[in-house]
Amino acid sequence: MKLSTMIRRPTAKQLNKVTESRFGFKIDYDALTLPKAHAMRDKIYETVNSIRNSSAVHTAEKNPQYLEMLIVYEGLSRFIDASNKRNLTEGELGQAQAILAAKDMVDTVQDLIEKVGKMQNEQLPALIDSIRDQIGSQQADTFKGTVGTSLATLASALGQTRESLDNSTRGLTGEGTPDMATQPEMGAPGEDD
Repeated sequence: MKLSTMIRRPTAKQLNKVTESRFGFKIDYDALTLPKAHAMRDKIYETVNSIRNSSAVHTAEKNPQYLEMLIVYEGLSRFIDASNKRNLTEGELGQAQAILAAKDMVDTVQDLIEKVGKMQNEQLPALIDSIRDQIGSQQADTFKGTVGTSLATLASALGQTRESLDNSTRGLTGEGTPDMATQPEMGAPGEDD
């Protein structure tokens, strides 16, 4: 059997079945680590390369041990390629999950901004009218001043926080770098606020 005559490129496990049926052994790819696979493949490459550069190259294709080494070499190469691809895919998945978590934070702050806006524009005026009717105008005006200022401060802080989170998230996705103008300024060491 020649590897070049196969229509589809066999996987490491398919090649392992060939070595088991033809040569009586197989590699436990489930227990094989990537560094060990690299070391085994490199050792086989050295041996195959030394045969190719010797006078034994003319009879090597008839030597079962040489053919066995070629099949094992291919199997290890396929295992390494698949492992590298899997690691890359897992890395991309982890990166996407981190970006989605960052975007979720932006969305959560946006929801808070909308809730505070509803409190300012819908709930507060109705509550002030109710306080005015049930308790008195002076208490309603005091409540309006205190709560209105607190909600305005909260809305402003949430807006700045959302903008900062959004800019940082865009930096993660490559859509832009974090805008330093939105970052809180840090005083020099020893400065009092």
